[in-house]
Amino acid sequence: MKDRILEVLTKLVACESISCTPKEPSASVYVNDFIKHIPYFQEHPELCGAYEIPNDPFGRTVPYALVLGKSRNTVILSGHIDVVSTEVYGDAEPLAFTLGPELEAKLATKDLNEIQRKDLESGEWFWGRGAADMKGGIAIAMVLLEMYAKLAQEGKLEGSYLFSAVADEECYSAGMRAIMPKYLELKNKYSLKFKLLIDPEPASEDGPAQVLSLGSIGKTMPVIMTQGAVAHIGHCYNGMSSLNMLAGIYQRTGGSLEFVDVYKDESSMPLNWQYMRDIKETYDVSLPFRSCGYMTVLSFKTTISETLAKLKKICVEVFDEEVNKLNAQYQEFKKHNHFETKEKIYYPNCVYTVSELCDKLRQKDGAAFDEFYDKLYDQAKDMITKGKSYPDATIYLMDKLLSYADIKQPVVLIGMAPPYYPATHSDQIDGREGYGSKVFEFAKKLSEEKFGQALTSEHYFTGISDNSYTSIPDLNFDEITANYPMWGSAYSLDFDAIKEISVPSILYGPIGREYHQWSERVNKRSLLEVMPEMLQNVIEFAWEN
Repeated sequence: MKDRILEVLTKLVACESISCTPKEPSASVYVNDFIKHIPYFQEHPELCGAYEIPNDPFGRTVPYALVLGKSRNTVILSGHIDVVSTEVYGDAEPLAFTLGPELEAKLATKDLNEIQRKDLESGEWFWGRGAADMKGGIAIAMVLLEMYAKLAQEGKLEGSYLFSAVADEECYSAGMRAIMPKYLELKNKYSLKFKLLIDPEPASEDGPAQVLSLGSIGKTMPVIMTQGAVAHIGHCYNGMSSLNMLAGIYQRTGGSLEFVDVYKDESSMPLNWQYMRDIKETYDVSLPFRSCGYMTVLSFKTTISETLAKLKKICVEVFDEEVNKLNAQYQEFKKHNHFETKEKIYYPNCVYTVSELCDKLRQKDGAAFDEFYDKLYDQAKDMITKGKSYPDATIYLMDKLLSYADIKQPVVLIGMAPPYYPATHSDQIDGREGYGSKVFEFAKKLSEEKFGQALTSEHYFTGISDNSYTSIPDLNFDEITANYPMWGSAYSLDFDAIKEISVPSILYGPIGREYHQWSERVNKRSLLEVMPEMLQNVIEFAWEN
């Protein structure tokens, strides 16, 4: 099995499947071809396929394969086959999609830190883009697929095994979002009982211990757009800069512990802004009319509605604070300039969420607004097709929405940009409470006794993963989508399918280090010896429990 895993990994790494590029589908083509050459699937072609991602600009597919055993108790192994870009490799970039001594010799000439140098000289790691994140885990899953398919042909497979290799995890998770309805179709068609989903993402280390993740953190991306009042810089107190308002909101929210969730002895990271600027397209000597920014909010339990409520409260408070601050400055300035005669600077508080503003405009203009919005949505969707990001398209849509509203005073507009990742935890699935911890205790005992590999757990994987789409709590989904202006044919989740599937999911793969960096690597022993057997045993445990 060792040689086969290495052979598959080498071929997977050779696929230059950088997310959201024309070459990304190359890995799917290889995996699909691999599946079709397995004799079991030549006999049962209806049990495998390449599921097309709807409306995908890159024509990506999700290869999947189902092996039916004596029992319909089913374990899913699913992971991503896209990778991040390779420019960080510098002069070693031409070798980034290779495994072996040539790349390692090139990396040896770099300015390595002590741990990197030790790992490179030890010969105990495979280096290369995707070797750890996460083609190593996928290679194991594919070789297990071959093994289980052979056992099924011989009538010796106790349970059932569903494999999928998804696209786009590093960007928007289009692959995992798309395949969930297919999972549900297979579940219903073959009366499958989904026991566990394992995502063999590279495992981090806590000292000598390998980390198994019982859950996956949630992620939302609020977008704030501020509108000021235009004035020439030479008469700045005749207006208000949109940047003032945005900066005030940034100062109140960036790094704020108000947006931190706590679960037992773990906490989510605070809110962090990723983008903030005015949206003037040309230079002129005037105050910025509109500005925008977006941020990431990570959560264990906080819902989108709760996040929006917190943000709106802050925006309302900041609006008045910034207007009052501007007026206080003006009152001081007025003492030194006899041309300034206004009594005070004042703007009434004006803060909307996207859904609130759309409701107001729809009530005012009826079908005319709907016609405008449909055309605007198509324009924003076309931006995605041409390679723009979802946050970019969301900002474009919110900007045009404010222009349509024709509000003549400063205003704050709050929306959400895809992607949306709900938090999930394998101990918290209705009817399966505590299941993830039960799996962990079994794996911990076996890992330590058989392989001498310490194993610990974390409640939430904070790196964001596709496991978010394996279950979802009861939420007001209409309320969620109403504040995502890009929700629709350009971006969606099948909430009903996810809710019906509701499978406990864990992240448990070979030990890796420094993924996304030029020093990305996966541990050879963990990849070739420990994890293949550990995954087999965990799968068999799940079939029986």
